[in-house]
Amino acid sequence: MKSDRPNKRTLGKEGVALITTLLVLGLLVASVVELNRIAMTDIEVSSHFGDDEKLLYLAISGVNAAKELLHLDGLYTQNDTLLEEWAKTRDFSEYAGLNVEGGKMEVDITDEDGKINVNSLLDDKGQFDQTQKGILERLLRQPRFGLTEEEVNTIIFSLKDWMDQDDEISGIYGAENSFYRERGYHCKNGPLDTIEEMLLVRGVTEEIFYGNSKRDGIGNYLTVHGSGKININTAPLPVLMALSQDMSEDVAMQMDSYRRDGSKEADLTSVLWYKKIWPYGDPLPEAYLTTSSDSFSIHLKAALRESVKDVRAVVSRSKSQADIVYWQEM
Repeated sequence: MKSDRPNKRTLGKEGVALITTLLVLGLLVASVVELNRIAMTDIEVSSHFGDDEKLLYLAISGVNAAKELLHLDGLYTQNDTLLEEWAKTRDFSEYAGLNVEGGKMEVDITDEDGKINVNSLLDDKGQFDQTQKGILERLLRQPRFGLTEEEVNTIIFSLKDWMDQDDEISGIYGAENSFYRERGYHCKNGPLDTIEEMLLVRGVTEEIFYGNSKRDGIGNYLTVHGSGKININTAPLPVLMALSQDMSEDVAMQMDSYRRDGSKEADLTSVLWYKKIWPYGDPLPEAYLTTSSDSFSIHLKAALRESVKDVRAVVSRSKSQADIVYWQEM
């Protein structure tokens, strides 16, 4: 995915990366201070507010601060990596923490473009994109999810039927209206609006989607946001391992170490950096990869005395602005 954001590396000035980082942090701190001031003023004016109402203000302030960080990052950098400030959640939580007695805030920012977009499973004709299908199959077959081959096929073919426009069941594993009527709803015949919508699809249970103490949840690695290309710089290990049938956990871990090495940051502007590690002849699906992202999720947990508020928001970022396109209070 080609981006029209200015590339700081083309400026040709020594130390520009450090200057850019300091500028982003300076602007971030200023914007957080202002957000905090507004939130605290509102809370003080409404002195009758209980902890739950105060937490909502804290959450809104924190999410907006994170959104501003992502916006500033997009203005000054072209590529997105795990070396950037938005990925350093511990540092950001310190910046975003509000000065409220007994209060605490934790913020985690995740690149949605580092995940597999389930809406990209089909092509424009409603048929499987075979490359995307292969990536999703390899993800779901990983032992961490504990799925049988039948469960994997049921999820994938039922997803196809959930999204395609026809009413024909795909093979023996798919599901159309005849299956969903008994559950009180219809097959959507369109793309998913939220990733939680997968819970409506045949074969996807809460245990499979969210995981538990014995298995990982597939929902951690899937998305409906972004371009459909996978950011090789930020994709979690299970997604890296799904990119090729040749990929081993050892190679994926070597790739992860490489992209976290600050001395290799210049290489991360191109998806081809993986070739410095890749030991096989067949390449990764480079046309399905990117180094630039425009969708990020913000998971914020705010606590005030005995009250806790959990919020997940998704930010869609362009060159000129960043917008919250999804908000969920858990």
